[in-house]
Amino acid sequence: MAGDWIKMRGNLWDDPRIAKLCDITDCGEAQIIGGLYWIWATADQHTENGIMPGLTLRQIDRKTGIAGFGQAMCDIGWLADHPDGVRIIKFEEHNGQSAKRRASEAQRKANSRNVSAPNADKEQTQLGQDAELEKEKRREEIKIKEKSKAESLQRATRLPDDWVPSDELIEFCQQERPDLNHSEVAIRFRDYWIAQPGQKGRKTDWPATWRNWVRNEKAKARASPQQLGRDEKRQNFLDELTGNRTYEQRSDIIDIN
Repeated sequence: MAGDWIKMRGNLWDDPRIAKLCDITDCGEAQIIGGLYWIWATADQHTENGIMPGLTLRQIDRKTGIAGFGQAMCDIGWLADHPDGVRIIKFEEHNGQSAKRRASEAQRKANSRNVSAPNADKEQTQLGQDAELEKEKRREEIKIKEKSKAESLQRATRLPDDWVPSDELIEFCQQERPDLNHSEVAIRFRDYWIAQPGQKGRKTDWPATWRNWVRNEKAKARASPQQLGRDEKRQNFLDELTGNRTYEQRSDIIDIN
C-alpha cells in the first residue's frame, strides 16, 4: 500500500543475516534474496503496518519455494508470528510510506550534491514542472467536480404549484406511516416546498424527498378529553358569531316574551 517500489539495500547480498538464512535453509543467496523480495513486495502492496492477516509461515515456504524460510526469518528477527497472521519486523522503518519518503528525499539530495550547476538547474526546472503539472491536475479535478455539481443543479426542479402525490406515493405513506393522513401530509409538504426560495426549493428527486418527509413526519398528538371539551366550546362560540348557530338553539337562554 506504500507504493509501487520497495527499498532494498545494495549490500544485502553480503549481510551476515543473509548468510544465516542460507545456512538454515540450505539455499543460495540468490534464492534467499528472491524470497525476501517476494515477501517485502507483497507486504508493500497489502499492508500499511507490516501485519499480513491470514499469511502463515507454511504459505511463505510454499510461495517462495524455500522450505523453512518463514521460520528462518523469525529466527533472525525479520519476521514474527501474529494473532492475525505474520508481522514484518520494522516494516514502517524500511518500507512504510514515511520510510520511502525519507529514502527518496535522501536520494534527491545526494543527486543534487553530485551534479554540476547546469544539471542542478535542469533538475530544479524539472521539479518545478512536476509541481506545476500536479497543480494543473488538481485544478482539473476541481473543474470536474464543479461541472458535476452544476449538472446536478440543472437537473433539479421546483415542485409544481398543483402538485399532488401519485398513487404510488400515497401507498408508500399508508404502508410506511399508517398513523398519518396522507392528504394532510401532502398539503404540508407542498406548502413547505413551494414557499422555499431559490436553490433550496429545487430537488433532483421529488419522490425521494416525499419518502424522507413521510418518514420524518411527526405523528399528530391525540387530544385529551379536556382539550376536546375546550375545542367544542370554542367551535360553538364561533358558530354563534358566524350565524351557523342561533342563540335560540342554546339551552341556557330563557325566552322572557
